[in-house]
Amino acid sequence: MYRIGLTGGVGSGKSTVSSYLKELGIPIIDGDRLAREAVIPGGPAMVKIREEFGDDIFLPDGNLNRLKVGEIVFTDEAKRQKLNGIIHPFIWHRTWEELIRAQEEGYEIAVLDMPLLLEISWQLRVEEVWLVEVPLEIQIQRVMARDNFTRAQVLERIGKQMPTENKMNYADVIIDNSHSIEETRAQVRKALEHVPGFVFPE
Repeated sequence: MYRIGLTGGVGSGKSTVSSYLKELGIPIIDGDRLAREAVIPGGPAMVKIREEFGDDIFLPDGNLNRLKVGEIVFTDEAKRQKLNGIIHPFIWHRTWEELIRAQEEGYEIAVLDMPLLLEISWQLRVEEVWLVEVPLEIQIQRVMARDNFTRAQVLERIGKQMPTENKMNYADVIIDNSHSIEETRAQVRKALEHVPGFVFPE
């Protein structure tokens, strides 16, 4: 199966590209969805998280206290790495299951939609990497508008991801998502022309 790793920084508009690929009939493995699945109360990842971090980061209903988790991942690098070390193996296990299912259903191509694809070296697990990028100022303004964050909060989150300039070194395809949706879609169609086994739907 030909695997495309789709990634991009916060506010880059990666979901715009992912949605279009889905429209074209390509199965999408959504890393954000699998990350949420990893922290369902009572799941194996949650048991390990409780063992590692204690009860303080849990709400009474068993869900993670996202505010406290945010404090961990954005202020304590060592704890962030520990948390990722618990969640990411679960995400890869589920990703592999979904890849196998897609293959059994006859798909020759799948997209791994993963925000941290490069940060956790998953470029080694795909045939090519697609990077969605926009200029930094557009990125900042989009996240401020979407999440009601201050500029400082957005910059803090961007700072926790690999710089876009570094990501470009790993990218086989770079999609500029700073213009119209149709321009973005045109870039996606052009990139798909060289993907083995892909046929545009009628």
